[in-house]
Amino acid sequence: MFFFKLFALSFVSFLPYLHSCFYSEFVFDDAEAIIKNKDVTSNSLIDVFYHDFWGNKIASNLSHKSYRPLTTLSFRLNYILSGYELNPIHFKVTNVLCHWVCCLLVWYSYKLILGGLHSYTKEALDVAWHASILFAVHPIHVEAVSGIVGRADILCAVTFFISFILYHNAIKEGSYWKLFASIIMAAVSMLFKETGITVLGFCIVYDIVTQPKVTKIDYHTPPHDKFATVKRLFIVVPSIVILIYGRWLIMGGTKPEFKAVDNPAAFCDSTFKRLATYNYIHFLNMLLMIWPEWLCFDWSMGCVPTINKQFDPRVILISCLHLYAFLVATCLFNQKICKKSKKLVVLSFSLLVIPFLPASNIFFPVGFVVAERVLYLPSAGFCLIVLLGLNKLMIRGMFTFQPGELAKFKLLAFLILIFSSRALERSYGWVNEHALFRSGLAVCPLNAKVHYNVAKVADARNETDVALAAYRRAIELYPEYYQAMNNLGNMLKHQNKYSEAEEYLRMALEHKHDFPPAWMNLGIVLAHQKRYQESQDAYITAIKYRHNYPDCFYNLGNLFLEMNQTEPAVAAWRQAIKLKPKHTLAWTNLLSLLDNTGQLERALQLAPEALAQLPQSAPVHFAVANVYGKLGRFEDAEAHFERALTLFGKHAQAIHYTNLGVLYHRWKKYHLAEELYLYALKLDPMFKSAKTNLGLLRKNNLI
Repeated sequence: MFFFKLFALSFVSFLPYLHSCFYSEFVFDDAEAIIKNKDVTSNSLIDVFYHDFWGNKIASNLSHKSYRPLTTLSFRLNYILSGYELNPIHFKVTNVLCHWVCCLLVWYSYKLILGGLHSYTKEALDVAWHASILFAVHPIHVEAVSGIVGRADILCAVTFFISFILYHNAIKEGSYWKLFASIIMAAVSMLFKETGITVLGFCIVYDIVTQPKVTKIDYHTPPHDKFATVKRLFIVVPSIVILIYGRWLIMGGTKPEFKAVDNPAAFCDSTFKRLATYNYIHFLNMLLMIWPEWLCFDWSMGCVPTINKQFDPRVILISCLHLYAFLVATCLFNQKICKKSKKLVVLSFSLLVIPFLPASNIFFPVGFVVAERVLYLPSAGFCLIVLLGLNKLMIRGMFTFQPGELAKFKLLAFLILIFSSRALERSYGWVNEHALFRSGLAVCPLNAKVHYNVAKVADARNETDVALAAYRRAIELYPEYYQAMNNLGNMLKHQNKYSEAEEYLRMALEHKHDFPPAWMNLGIVLAHQKRYQESQDAYITAIKYRHNYPDCFYNLGNLFLEMNQTEPAVAAWRQAIKLKPKHTLAWTNLLSLLDNTGQLERALQLAPEALAQLPQSAPVHFAVANVYGKLGRFEDAEAHFERALTLFGKHAQAIHYTNLGVLYHRWKKYHLAEELYLYALKLDPMFKSAKTNLGLLRKNNLI
């Protein structure tokens, strides 16, 4: 029977995520935490302990202070095992495996909680297994499992339950070694995610609630140390203080700085507005666990408007939550309810509430409104509450139309079917960003960030009209959205709508003057309008606010070239290459400029460095081939031309074949030159250079 239960739990924990594992991409926050995070691909094992989860210095004022080095190291392990590649399949499969391990630990922890109070009766074991099944398929977990950055929550939960199991054994065996091991595991859990510290709070409640009361002396059993709990608390409580203080020191003794759009309630000027909105957010979190229909990847920027008046209809929902809490508290004082049931209620709600406290805004404001992944751990308490309640309903004969056990089985099967179906459906939404962001529109149509992300994906898919409309809608919903203004201006620039593009870029700079991308894009727009001095000033301003800005130096070089200032252009491109050695466009323009101005020896000196940095770059091979050709090194030029054409593949253009034809023309391999000129004209019948050179061959009777 045990192996059947193990197989069933394993099956349902994998089932909702199998499709999304093998047909997935990096989505949403994965880009910042993995793709752009140098700690994931770095060879250093030390830097990760000085940086936050996003790769920024933890002591910096720009850091969100999310210190999760062990989670980042798990990403690096994926990177190494994937052959030093960022393969989203490997990352997502790892997430699912971690979720499976967590489900097993949750099952075992439920057995400890229920068994300790029910002496491992069949009823207790069944409730533990059924609750773990519900936990495995709960749709609220999809963000944590399918979103790779959610691994922080999963691994935090894994170590949370390991710490709890160690603490349980410390109580049972009176072992202080296991107590210290539990505290150490709590510290490890904090290095996966900050909420790991809450396990010690739950352990304290568990220790107090399960503490047996000695009513009389029994000479037939070993004496019970009635002060054992007090002794453990004298160790655990200072440990909590030390761990929290250590975390504060790691943050540099400063709190993270959030914006009003991240958590509007935290910036309310009224205590009533702030507390009412927080309470409504708590209600939403509970609602998402009870009925996970409205799931969204982001709940900021107007998705949950603040409560600004006492007669807001949402106050009724808050009252319902408070009424429920009051009824639960009343039940705990009801003398007709047995002590074991009361203890289970306390433990279940503790497992729900305590891990949620860091995200509750009670002790400190957080940088989000609602984040489904933070409910991964609290949902363990919720699932236990559901099964305990369902079990009580069956025992009390609430469903008298059929035997209690059968009714319980049918209700549970129905609930698991509904939850697993919803989890499967939701996991499809995390397959790629297009599906994810589109799903967000249905839940949070007033969220400017959702429209912004829809626009970014649409732009990448060349759905220009959709992207433009989405950017405009994002700006309409949030008139200070300078990132959307910058991106919209950039799109309009590509459509040669320079006046409108300039308007949006200047609007972005009005809201954030020190925004380097907007300054750079403004410089490009001004350059296209032949306003060279203004363009140069814009580029210099961008570099002022971001010294290490290779793309801006590249565009500055293009501007100098347009102004016929050759040496400043070379210097700008060299600086771009210094900051980003693999900057293909800067290398290509630099080599081409030196080639076109007759500085062939200077270009030849740079060629080995360019090829060493970009051995698979077709434009670089093409530029180097042109230099070798003009120097009369025909064999070297031929090799690089052929390599360039191979790398270009189906994207090779008429000019590429024409230049190789010119090489053969000079090399007096006229028939090869003719073949290449003809092929170039096949690609582009109007390509003047190929027509002219082919005419010269025929005019001089060389073929």
